[in-house]
Amino acid sequence: MTAKTFDAVKLMRELRDRLSQEMEHMTPEERVRYIRGKAAWTALGRGIAEAEKDAAQQPGAADGATRRR
Repeated sequence: MTAKTFDAVKLMRELRDRLSQEMEHMTPEERVRYIRGKAAWTALGRGIAEAEKDAAQQPGAADGATRRR
């Protein structure tokens, strides 16, 4: 058996703990803004923001706002 050079579970726990600590005193709305702000720096985050922007511009978008997660 070879030794691990990267421990994904350890990294995930460290990241989760750091984010939890950073968001500890935030309201749910502040948490959403914070996470979206962090995600905006990634290609995936930019893609999600662009898709939401496009969806908001489509007819009937006002009705969809109440159905969002």
